[in-house]
Amino acid sequence: MNPLPEVTFDLKLKLGNNILAIVLFIIIGIPIFILFLPVMIVLYPIRYFQRKRFEKKYAEFLSENSGKNFFCYNNRKKSKKYIEDKIIPRLTGEVEIVYLNGKKVESDYKAEFISEALYKLKTYSGFPHLMKIRDGKLIDKSINNPFYNVLNMNQPKDKLLIKIHGFFELAQINNLDKTLSQKP
Repeated sequence: MNPLPEVTFDLKLKLGNNILAIVLFIIIGIPIFILFLPVMIVLYPIRYFQRKRFEKKYAEFLSENSGKNFFCYNNRKKSKKYIEDKIIPRLTGEVEIVYLNGKKVESDYKAEFISEALYKLKTYSGFPHLMKIRDGKLIDKSINNPFYNVLNMNQPKDKLLIKIHGFFELAQINNLDKTLSQKP
């Protein structure tokens, strides 16, 4: 009786394929890694310092624009027309408009800083979105759900405007129905 089990042809084939893969990795993979290692060693610190420099400029942007308010919306057809016709005209001059036309940011501010702000949204659940800068920090809030309640369920838009201005801590709302703004 043979104490060692017989090695089947399938096991030999699998073992041969694994050995072939390891040999190819050693022959091809390691030299490619060695070739690109100097490039990675040079590029990583450059990218690191570029990111640090940008973060410093972004922090300066936040400090310089403390107190600013941003209403952000995108190019979704149904909402875009409603926002431009019914919401934006009723916002005060203290609210800056940021429009996302696909991936392109359209604003009076540098696109790279607004893009960074949008990338770092903490409470994102869709557009429209509100952002405000206070004490060098970005504070954000999505009004996607209340907005689509107004748009799809014909709820009064003045309640949405009150929420927007409440987030921005603004006293005045253009053309607000006086009965909604009075507290009981």
